[in-house]
Amino acid sequence: MLAVIVTPTYNEKANIKKLIPKIFAQKIPGVTFKLIVVDDNSPDGTAKEAKKFKNVQVISRPAKLGLGSAYVTGFGEAIKQKADVIFSMDADLSHNFEYAKDFIEQIKKGFDVVIGSRNVPGGGTNWPISRKFISRGASFLAQVILGVPAKDLTSGYRCYKARILKKALNREFKSTSYSFLEELIYYCHLEKAKITEIPIFFKDRTVGQSKLRKMEIVKFPFTLLRLRLSK
Repeated sequence: MLAVIVTPTYNEKANIKKLIPKIFAQKIPGVTFKLIVVDDNSPDGTAKEAKKFKNVQVISRPAKLGLGSAYVTGFGEAIKQKADVIFSMDADLSHNFEYAKDFIEQIKKGFDVVIGSRNVPGGGTNWPISRKFISRGASFLAQVILGVPAKDLTSGYRCYKARILKKALNREFKSTSYSFLEELIYYCHLEKAKITEIPIFFKDRTVGQSKLRKMEIVKFPFTLLRLRLSK
């Protein structure tokens, strides 16, 4: 099984050099890992740092073009390389790749999409109460409006079977930033994907700045309604 991890980056040099060894330290019988870093012209030299490692492909883009388009680029390359499964994950060390074996186990059980969930028993975060409330509220709203059977639809830590991801990517996407994640899982749902969740602990970044902007939070409910009405 070829498992390709796709991670978008912008100014993540300090984190990427720690993340890459952690990824390739994971050994799962019968699974080969490859990492694709999609870098949006980071001025701190993230791309150059990532290129120092083996089994890492760096796709350098000319400017900040958005999280959604970065994932589309990376997913497309992974599919082209005949990946069996494709992971999406953050580069800021908030997603622990030790959970990889749990994702793969669910894939082998027949699921098409596995979400690393902060909102199921055993999952959690080190966020303050206010941020947990906002995150859970956003996921609940997405679940109600979109009808996707999962409790953490805003999680970007996922594993997809390549064939279902390829089908979902054939649809027309409107979102280029964080709302892309909800749009993608909704399209997987419309493609009859079998979706499940595994518990993860999300540890907020300690180095660098979050790329999530307030405007994305404001736009979120409108994105959900647009998706539901466009079905």
